[in-house]
Amino acid sequence: MVVEPPKNVVTALLVRGRTRVWDRPLAVGIAALAAVATVPGAADAQTWGGTLSVVSERVSRGLSLSGEHPGATADFFYRDDRNWALGLGLGTLNPDGGATAEAIVSATRWWQVDDHRTLTLSGAYYDYTGPGAGRLRYSEISIGSLWDGGAWGQWGGTVSLSPDLAASSSRGYAVGHPGATIVELTWHRRLWGALAADLGWGIVSPWGGEGSSYRFANGGLSYTAGAWRFTVSRLYSSVPPQQRWVAGVAWSF
Repeated sequence: MVVEPPKNVVTALLVRGRTRVWDRPLAVGIAALAAVATVPGAADAQTWGGTLSVVSERVSRGLSLSGEHPGATADFFYRDDRNWALGLGLGTLNPDGGATAEAIVSATRWWQVDDHRTLTLSGAYYDYTGPGAGRLRYSEISIGSLWDGGAWGQWGGTVSLSPDLAASSSRGYAVGHPGATIVELTWHRRLWGALAADLGWGIVSPWGGEGSSYRFANGGLSYTAGAWRFTVSRLYSSVPPQQRWVAGVAWSF
């Protein structure tokens, strides 16, 4: 997901997976946007902005997008005072072959239930350029929620339905677009000053028995200094089974 809240709003989830080292473009973006609604006065904040980021490896829902190479993203958003937001995200992919660039367009609507709970509804389309781009393109619609537990941290959950997500195999994405259900959970808590801890878990379940379900997870730390955010995280994926360290730096405006 490419929607990003204004930089002066403190968001406590993984603030948009593309900004953090765990690149989860839709679910985390929804949670980050939802946090805007839980902050008093946020509706009067700026209604546009963006984030530029560089990571040691782009990983989306457990699958590497940059093939163990560094990656970069540029994200832009527009949010109005009626709880609607539009987003555009651009990102680099594996330079060794295959698709070379990613573009994401998204729209999100959110509702503030009370001072601690927010619900979101979002849709996104993921497009790619270069050889093999056709097997990667997909769309999805997501329902998400955010709960601010105070000293217990902030908890988020998202269920996404994609009618055309490519099936997975032991080597990652495979030919065929059976669609899938994606469930993602996140937790964020400030530890000390600008230092915070983040945890996440998710599962992708293809439809129609094609491909295989797989899980992904992350745990890491983030440090925010003004408009800059520095992250380091340990990522896990069951397709193929592996763990890796990923670090990133992002600047929001």
